[in-house]
Formats: sequence, structure tokens, C-alpha cells
Amino acid sequence: MDLYIDRDALARGLARVQNIVERRSTQPVLSHVLLFAQGETLRLTATDTQVAYVGELAANVTTPGELSVDAQSLHAIARALPEPTVHLKLVAGQRLEISSGRSSFKLPGSPASHYPPLPAFDVDGRATLEEAALLRMVDQTSFAVSPDDNRYGLNGAAMHSVGGDRVRMVATDSHRLAASEAVFDGELRVGARRLVPRKALGVLRRLLDAGSTEPVELAFGDGSMRLTRPGSMFWFRLIDGEFPEYERVLPVGQPQHLIRLRRQELVELLKRVGILMVAERVRAVRFAFDAAELTVSVSSADRGDIVESMPVELEGNPIVAGFNARYLSDVLEVIDGEYVTLALGHALAPCIVRDPERDDAFFVVMPMRLD
Repeated sequence: MDLYIDRDALARGLARVQNIVERRSTQPVLSHVLLFAQGETLRLTATDTQVAYVGELAANVTTPGELSVDAQSLHAIARALPEPTVHLKLVAGQRLEISSGRSSFKLPGSPASHYPPLPAFDVDGRATLEEAALLRMVDQTSFAVSPDDNRYGLNGAAMHSVGGDRVRMVATDSHRLAASEAVFDGELRVGARRLVPRKALGVLRRLLDAGSTEPVELAFGDGSMRLTRPGSMFWFRLIDGEFPEYERVLPVGQPQHLIRLRRQELVELLKRVGILMVAERVRAVRFAFDAAELTVSVSSADRGDIVESMPVELEGNPIVAGFNARYLSDVLEVIDGEYVTLALGHALAPCIVRDPERDDAFFVVMPMRLD
């Protein structure tokens, strides 16, 4: 293997694999990235056997070949090289020589035959959608995935089609729920076991481009999913668990209390409330809604009291409810609109949060009993 490649392109490509490779695995090769040079391309492959990434970079290849090397070390070297052109060469002893300007490094490598092969993938349904739309779905749901690995079925986001031409991603930790949708083309058959794992969502957030309207393809197979975008492919194993029937917690019919308010104003208010709630995140904050005003209050014997109000528009009778302020803040942070609406049936009913100008996302925050 002997090739020349742009330093910044190499560094960007290696940055994409850093959250996939395993640094503490019992299999040292899983901390490696597989380099395969041929024609005018350097292909990077990284996997932890549950998640895999394959990306292609433009390169001037004089001698084709392949080798795996430590991904973290190669990334650190690429970022620090002094010149814009990098020379990569396989030398004696399965070592990779990296040179740029007057700098030269050698990393020990492993034969490509020692690298775990990617599993076969039999396609059973495809969906094509905008890259930015897929990233929006991930951003709007990943915060609600349960961090508890013992809660099997909740430590991933479920995907299924709705209305024939939309795909929905849903996540919940049982205290709040987030659902986001995007329009797709194709034939998508997503069953109850199509659960995208938490790690895969994190990799997707770093891989996808929020400014891109280019199409990407989602393909589902037996227990796995593949994302294909220009120049790269991402594969991951799905969680074999049962996602709850979340529709049961969604209210039906018109809400008895519908509140409209400015999103950013509520975000700033909750930040101030959070000053006193730092050590008491599980406590309920009191939200009192009347016809024109929301009054938020919390009292702590150790940290003090806070009372603050802001203007709102209320349809229905005044109502007092308790919420975890952090859960509500998390929802508000992934909504872009100027206003949000909160829909409540009664004080202990699930609260539905929406951007009134959009119909492609909704959020549920479960209420808490006030002391």
C-alpha cells in the first residue's frame, strides 16, 4: 500500500470512526481502523461488531493494499501533521509509515485478514429521505432514550412508518417521550423489533450533516439497519426487544387546557429555576396556569425559594400541575419554533408539547404530584 492523501480529509474521515472503535475491548483489533487503498480511493472501515462505518476518501494510490492500525493514534497523528499532503505507505513488519513535510511516524499494524468481516445484509424494505430530516429526527428523540441498559426495549429508539409516506422515530424513558417524523420515498416495512440502539444514535448525530438536503437511504434487514449516504455507509445491529405501545399514553380528543407561550422565554425561566434545583432534580416544580399568566415556583428548605411568571395564552380553565423542570427543558431545547403549546387533560394527565407551526414532531412529559 502506497498513497498520497489530503491531510484534512484524512483527519475528518478518521474523526468519524472515533465513537465506533472499542478502546477497551478484549479484542485489540476492534480499536483499529481498516485501511483499503485501491484506484483513487482510500476506504476506512471501523466496527465494534454491533456498529460499523465504511467511508471513502479521495486519494492518489500508487500501490494498492490494506492494513489495520490503531484508529485513535492515526487520528491524532493526522491532525498534527504540518503539511497539507500526507504520504501513507505499508513498510516491512506490517507497519504503516505516515509522513508529511519533515515529520514521519510509524505505527504497528495488523493484516487485514485479522479484521472482523462485516455481516451479510439482506434488504427487507428501504426508505429514502433528506439527510437533514433524518438528523432532525435523531436530535429530537435521542435525549429521551433511557440510559439504563437494564431497561431492555427502552434503551433505543423505535422506527415505524405512519400514514404511508412518513417514517417516525420514537424514544421514551417512561418519564418523557419524544416522536419525530420525516417524509420518505420507497417501501418501508418496520416491525415492532426495529429498535435503533443508543450508541448508533450518537454516531448518527456526528455522521449526518444538518445543512444537507441530499437524499440518504435507510435499508432494514434481519435484525440490522444500513444507512447509505454519498461516500459512506453506516451499519448497525438493532436491539432485539419490545418497545412499549406508546400510543396508549397519548390523549385522544381535544385537551381541556391548551397553553400557548414563547419557547425561549420559558427556556430562560427554567434555567433560573434550575439554579435551585441542581441537587433536587427529582422534585416537582409547580406550574400554575391562568388566563394570561404562568407562575412557576419551587421551594427548598436547603437552597431557598423562587417564584417567577411569564405571559401565556390559555384556552380552558386555570390549572396547576407539577413537572420535572429538566425534562421539560430537554424538550424545549429540540424545538426551533418561536412558540410552543402545552396540552393537558387534567393535572395528572400526560402533557403534550408541540411546535404549533409544525406537524412532524410531538413530545410527552409526564406530570408529577406536588407535595
